[in-house]
Amino acid sequence: MTDDQTDIRRLMVALHQIDGIYYFIAKKAGTKGKMILLLYALNDGLPHSQKEICDQWLIPKTTINTVVKECIQKGYVKISALEQKEKKLELTTSGKQYTQTILASLFEIEHQALAKTKQNYSAEFIDALVCFSNSMIEQFMALIGDESHE
Repeated sequence: MTDDQTDIRRLMVALHQIDGIYYFIAKKAGTKGKMILLLYALNDGLPHSQKEICDQWLIPKTTINTVVKECIQKGYVKISALEQKEKKLELTTSGKQYTQTILASLFEIEHQALAKTKQNYSAEFIDALVCFSNSMIEQFMALIGDESHE
């Protein structure tokens, strides 16, 4: 394995371990992993369209649609407005309470991990990870573009 392959493997294992923590937090809370992601995405207090969430979090449209319907039925999410044919979603008051309850331990884990990491590395590691993610997306889109012409 080349040095690049080793580095990419280490990075991918680390990212999947982080994803796994979110999955286990969801399971412990008695909910689904994708529901946790939707609630997390809406927890910034801003309304978001399903398309925005799909694009930013790379969740398939059919999956997010199913989760949104479930969250609306449970009273966690409401449709706040229509903007350019896009429904805007927001957490309801009970959705905010539920989100804070199930994500409290996750938020604590995140804050402690970030503080420990920033002791050893500057916050620029976040910029580096975002750069890597954006580069992966660009390369993926270039590949998909090339495949669509075959």
